Amino acid sequence: MAEWFDNFNFGITQTDWFLRLAFALIAGAVLGFDRELRRRRVGIRTYMMVAFGSAILTVTAVEMSRNMDGFGLSADPTRVLQGVVGGLGFLGAGAIIQGDDKVGGMATAASLWVAGALGLAAGAGFGLFAVLCAILAALLLAASRFMEHRGADDRPDAD
Repeated sequence: MAEWFDNFNFGITQTDWFLRLAFALIAGAVLGFDRELRRRRVGIRTYMMVAFGSAILTVTAVEMSRNMDGFGLSADPTRVLQGVVGGLGFLGAGAIIQGDDKVGGMATAASLWVAGALGLAAGAGFGLFAVLCAILAALLLAASRFMEHRGADDRPDAD
């Protein structure tokens, strides 16, 4: 089995894979930490899993595209990335609750979508970029706390 594995010419080393996945986990944790502190329904574990899963799929897609030539096949990693983004939309839709003339979960849905994007970036080899973007997104979520406390009376009329 090991000989079969050694015949593949992987484009990146297993250490690179590990680092990419680790950056995805860190980025997901940074984004999920704010949600955990605020005791939201979707917390740090979910954000880490979304980023991690996106990174796994990205690394796999990139590696598959590099290795298919030896089999006379072609692969386009951007198609996998498009599928991940579409799947994240469904995940986000599940976080949105509608009822009683209220729509909730929009920030959760949006931040899950961002967590997936962080994983895609980390999986593509842009780990530091992913972590920096996670910090910016967490700061945005933290700053939005001030906006949450505005009541309906503070909003202009829709007339």
